[in-house]
Amino acid sequence: MDLTFSKNTVHVFSAWFGRNSNVQSFVAEEKRRPPYPCRTPDALPAADPEEVGIESGRIMKFYKRLAREDSIKMQTVIIARNGHVISRAHFYPYSTDIWHVSHSLAKSLTGLAVGLLFDDGLISPDDKLLDFFKDAPPAARINHKNTTIHHLLTMQTGVFFNEAGAVTDTDWVRAYLESGVKFRPGTQFEYNSMNTYILSAIVKRISGKGTLQLLRERIFEPLGIRDIFWEKCPRGIEKGGWGIYYYPDDILKIGQLYLNGGVWEGKRLLSEKWIKESTKKQIDTPDETGIYGYGYQVWCKEDRSTFLFNGMFGQNLIVFPRTNIMIATTAGIDETFQNSALYSIVEEYFGTPYRPRAGLAKDPAALAALRALEPSLVMHNSDAYKYGGSSSLPALDGVYEIQGNDGFGLSILPELYQAVHNNFAEGLKRVTLSVNGGEGELTTLEGETAHTVKFGIGHEVPGCIEYGGESILTSARAYDAGGGKMKITITFPELPNIRYITLEKTEDGVSAKWEEAPGYDFLYKMMDRSFLGKLMLGDKKKAVDADFITRRVKYFLQPTVKMKKVR
Repeated sequence: MDLTFSKNTVHVFSAWFGRNSNVQSFVAEEKRRPPYPCRTPDALPAADPEEVGIESGRIMKFYKRLAREDSIKMQTVIIARNGHVISRAHFYPYSTDIWHVSHSLAKSLTGLAVGLLFDDGLISPDDKLLDFFKDAPPAARINHKNTTIHHLLTMQTGVFFNEAGAVTDTDWVRAYLESGVKFRPGTQFEYNSMNTYILSAIVKRISGKGTLQLLRERIFEPLGIRDIFWEKCPRGIEKGGWGIYYYPDDILKIGQLYLNGGVWEGKRLLSEKWIKESTKKQIDTPDETGIYGYGYQVWCKEDRSTFLFNGMFGQNLIVFPRTNIMIATTAGIDETFQNSALYSIVEEYFGTPYRPRAGLAKDPAALAALRALEPSLVMHNSDAYKYGGSSSLPALDGVYEIQGNDGFGLSILPELYQAVHNNFAEGLKRVTLSVNGGEGELTTLEGETAHTVKFGIGHEVPGCIEYGGESILTSARAYDAGGGKMKITITFPELPNIRYITLEKTEDGVSAKWEEAPGYDFLYKMMDRSFLGKLMLGDKKKAVDADFITRRVKYFLQPTVKMKKVR
């Protein structure tokens, strides 16, 4: 998902940054159903690494390298070659047996749906956008008269309307068509998730089916993909550019379909022509997005050595066609695109010029060591992933009330989760904390609703909370952070987000620092690049000390609030 900011939602983000409680209600979207039980999804067949020419020791080194890189916040990794899964890594407390949000990885699946219509002769990249919207408003006849499907697929429309604007709009198609453009379509690349949403709307107009239904019938069912969910806009259209929940094993099947040239179990599901066009670099991209160019909703290298389905914070399917290697990842990186250590590490171990070795001898000792490591990985020096911890905590049991409006915007839910999923908390009023033996409970009163998270002292305790009709899995732990402080870490196994709460005793209550990841680093970069940042600072931007943005972002994502003990 692209978190650039549109002018019509500046008041929303300004209110957030000022922690002003007078914010208008947000548009209701169709929420996802409760999470599936943890299960082992139907996967590609398994094989040992050496059977397909890859050394178990190499994979071990790869995982350990990822674990040492704190900035990646790795969650899960699955590696496959020649249609076989050879390794799957679980970075505690995450698991590949729990579905996960895709973010912009969903774009590649929308592109796949367009490919099906292309194969049916119902759409062409040269078709005009307005050919599918005869009822478009008059402004669209001027602004979008030359916009084509190719421009939508390759992010070259230049349209102003983006997903941040969708937060306060009920008709995204109308808002898109009424929006102006920044540049002549087809002249430059500008990433905008609403281009993909419009493709999803076009799929529904042409096929009479939602994007998910079309893919389910034509792709997912033949591949044995059973459990997948796609959030919809207020008008009931799949968001297209984001909003999918999926099992990583299932996205590997999509990658294998591409490696097979569109054929699955002897039956053609997608044309090889579409696969070649979509994974071919169609346009250069800015340096800030990384080393990949852009195809048809797919990131790809010019030499065709790599293509990837990419979602922000590290949700990926990375494919190396020359060696038939695929790597599916989930993570919590402070980046929207591919400017993180994850991609360079993957390239180092499996990219060009690496070649698997035919006839590789078995290595039982290395294989046994790999299999022992896979389910027990933790993030190096990361509080969220360490085992153990103190068996005692500072005596902070009690009920605490927030002073004034300091609790506005605060929630168990991380702020960035709220923004991306349009699922906004009501603001914090009260916190109740209790510890009994080796476990404890944190209960927050947000608006008029209480939310309880159970945590272990030095170990994880799984749970589930509900916000806005959505059930969200949690895994939480607490430990003595020293100096009379207690730190609670709440991970969300389906999401890249983590919530941290550090509590410190004061004279009449506690001081609570609220943090999250991805968080400060991510939003600081986005603010510095974004339209909102420029609008807030205007022509004075260059003259304003960078500390201004730093202070505002920290106030937004790392607030410290005073809470008075009431009992």
